[in-house]
Amino acid sequence: MAEAKTSSRMAVSAMLEQWRQQRPELPILEAGLVGVLLRVGKRLEQIGLESLKPYELGWSEHDLLAALRRRGSPYSATPGELLDELFITSGALTACTNRLIARGLVFRAKSKKDSRSRIIALTTDGFHFIDKVTTERFRLCEELMSVYSADDKSKLFDLAEQFLKS
Repeated sequence: MAEAKTSSRMAVSAMLEQWRQQRPELPILEAGLVGVLLRVGKRLEQIGLESLKPYELGWSEHDLLAALRRRGSPYSATPGELLDELFITSGALTACTNRLIARGLVFRAKSKKDSRSRIIALTTDGFHFIDKVTTERFRLCEELMSVYSADDKSKLFDLAEQFLKS
């Protein structure tokens, strides 16, 4: 893994140096930052998907379970609430929910607030399952970020958040 990090860094640096020689008027540093961020995003996505494989989850299933768990008791939401929070279409939400129902991790029910509305909720097994997955994923995040000081992590978080808001 260290070799991949080094070669990736060298590849970006080499590309930037080539552009610097060929087109010195271009904003090389800015392009380099975007290139590095794209590579970081791809790498984190790979790591994230690998961490979900043992649980036979994809991003959508994980995100749906996590969204319900974060809400607190009764660990439920309407499809509309979930669509506002998740990056999936209504068709994808239906398919994802059906897969999780088949695994016994969520169920659909009528809303107690509005009998015309339906909710999606965690089952007891779903609650324990997503807690186990979440513990492992947070441990992985801690491991990935262990190379940075608390101050560096805080700065990196602030910069990334600032970038997302721009």
